[in-house]
Amino acid sequence: MDSTEIISQLIQRRKDLHPDDPAIQEIWNEMVEVLKDNEEKTISLFNSSSKEELYWLSEIFEDLSFEFQSKKLIDCLLELQEKSPDIDMEDDILYAKESMNNDQ
Repeated sequence: MDSTEIISQLIQRRKDLHPDDPAIQEIWNEMVEVLKDNEEKTISLFNSSSKEELYWLSEIFEDLSFEFQSKKLIDCLLELQEKSPDIDMEDDILYAKESMNNDQ
């Protein structure tokens, strides 16, 4: 199973959970584990995701930004925000920016 399929399954599991379910953190961790090894693939996945998928993926923007420490990822997130202003990602992108080390 490729990373896109795994992420799709994790998004579905996440959607099925109550907002206060502690299992959410476990799903976020699994998503980050799948995506953190390849920034290019992650950016490609974000760019090909539906609006609904982006909404759920935005929950891990901060964690991925911390992993990658990459302006390229932040630029991708900002472009996605421009393309889909109806998705509430602004705070998640702000936290992603803040998670980058200042010396990078």
